[in-house]
Amino acid sequence: MSLRARLGVVLGALFLVPLLVGGLVIALVLPGIRATRISNSLDRSGMAVRAEIRDECRFLGVVARGVALDAGATDPRQAARAAVRAGYADYAALLGPSGAVVASAGTMPAGSGTADSSVACSRSTGATVLAEHVTVSGVPGVRTAVVIEAVGTRLMQSLRSRSGVGGDVVLAHGGRVVASTADPATTQVVLEAVAGKHGTVTSHGWLMSATPARPGAPFRVVVTERTPSISSETWLLLVVIVVSSATAAALLVAVVARGLSQPFSDLTEAAERVARGDLEASLTRPADGEAKRLSDAFNRMTGELRRNMTALEQSRGDLRESLERIGDTLSSTHDLDGLLQVVLETAVVTLQSQAGVVLYGAPDQLRVVAENGLHEAGLSAPVAIAPGIGVLGRVVASGETVRGRLSSGPEELNPAATEPRDGQILAVPLRSMGAVLGVLALYGRLDDRAFDPADEDALRTLAGQAGIAIDNVQLHQEAERLSTTDALTGLWNFRYLSMSLAREIERSTRFEPPLAVLRLDLDNFKAVNDERGHAVGDAVLRELAHRVQEQIREVDTFARYGGEEFVVVLPETTVEGATQLAERICSAVRRDPFDVDGGPLRITVSVGGAAFPTQGSSAATLMRAADKALYVAKHEGRDRWHVPAQ
Repeated sequence: MSLRARLGVVLGALFLVPLLVGGLVIALVLPGIRATRISNSLDRSGMAVRAEIRDECRFLGVVARGVALDAGATDPRQAARAAVRAGYADYAALLGPSGAVVASAGTMPAGSGTADSSVACSRSTGATVLAEHVTVSGVPGVRTAVVIEAVGTRLMQSLRSRSGVGGDVVLAHGGRVVASTADPATTQVVLEAVAGKHGTVTSHGWLMSATPARPGAPFRVVVTERTPSISSETWLLLVVIVVSSATAAALLVAVVARGLSQPFSDLTEAAERVARGDLEASLTRPADGEAKRLSDAFNRMTGELRRNMTALEQSRGDLRESLERIGDTLSSTHDLDGLLQVVLETAVVTLQSQAGVVLYGAPDQLRVVAENGLHEAGLSAPVAIAPGIGVLGRVVASGETVRGRLSSGPEELNPAATEPRDGQILAVPLRSMGAVLGVLALYGRLDDRAFDPADEDALRTLAGQAGIAIDNVQLHQEAERLSTTDALTGLWNFRYLSMSLAREIERSTRFEPPLAVLRLDLDNFKAVNDERGHAVGDAVLRELAHRVQEQIREVDTFARYGGEEFVVVLPETTVEGATQLAERICSAVRRDPFDVDGGPLRITVSVGGAAFPTQGSSAATLMRAADKALYVAKHEGRDRWHVPAQ
């Protein structure tokens, strides 16, 4: 489904669904609203009818008191006749103390009982009349004045009119009708529906409000009205409104969907061209609005893509060259300083940095081993940095990356006095064997942008690869050291001795400087191992190596030949020099007992020497000559030296 079709469906739903829902709500809710309104109106009408009945009763009370007053001033018969003649009551009477009628006028309504019992306004008696009586004083033979009004059609129409009831009014008492404005059938339905109920009742298409009898209003009041329904004309009008609104909405949806989808269709076509590699694709700018902004943004994007592709092609060559360099360096070099210089240059090129520096060294002091572009960028190269001091020292101490702007104030990135003081910095730790031994820092960007998290990730990755290379260099150096070093004493081993002696013989052969060799052997060393154990023997060998090293020069080669035998190669040393050294070695060994487990131990050493080329012209013959001299020293009593004269 196309975008235009989807927009049509969505917009159509947005327009039509509210119309349909609104029509359904009107059809369902309107009758209920009307019913509620009519119910409230019926409640008010019922209360109004009851108020009118109370007013009628009060009026009858006033008429009764008037009759009583007129009876005292005139003749009782004339007083009663005046009330009836004025139309205030259907019947008026004056009663004596025994309840007998003294004087009366008008006709007693049917169902009102006797004159002395008609008190309907004061309490419900079941009578179909309204009656009031008052006590008369000052008239001989008269005690009570009574007025009665029949509850008939005239009074009911008057009550209905005065209370504003739109429907019918029914007065009832004890389940029977007292009076009603409705026809008998409707009246019967009403009585059955409200039997034993109060308030609003719905039944047989009628809404009814029943109000119970109260003092002063002695009848149960029921007002009625037909239940509201929507007429056919209303239904027709509703259908016309919905259909016309739906038609207008469909036309509007078609226009809006086309207007909304066309820019996206153009954008889709242009984007597909870009995806195929045509970076020259562009959008025609619409007149205004969001479509214009979209086309402008797309055109700017393709322009930036073209510029970025050009820059990418240019930097790709630089990056390829740097990666080739760092790949070759990381895989083959054993020069740690050169390796770190290549890593730094690669980081500067890759992240387009202005300058960079690498500090590496001992845990308590790091030195600059590589720098790139600091002087060109006008930055001072940091000198040795202690962990925890300045920005770079903090990286080493915490092992955490630092990224941000340098500041000479109290802010977080406050450099040390020997570091660059301003600009952007990105610094990551260099680790070797899990420990932080250095820091790689970049300063500034060529485009003046700040370093972002992506730059940080890239530099951390490069630092991690550099750390692996550093580990490889150190492992190589350690392997070389172990291959030429005696593990027990830390001296050079036989392999290194052979290379060193061959090198010195070649140098002496070419340049003719003197060369001598001393062979050392511990006296009675087997007895030490047998009596004290091999652990004590190893301690003796280590102490011997220490004492001899104190006697020789840095240019001399001191190596363990094997077992308890040692060799000292003495470049540029004559026979006299060799004999003096042999004497010092014997003296240094015997001078103080060896402090080992089990108590001090007296140790002596025998030394034999030979000179090149007098006693030997090759490494093998020179070593054999020194071995013969050692045998002579052993034979003559040990703890002595023997070097043949030239």
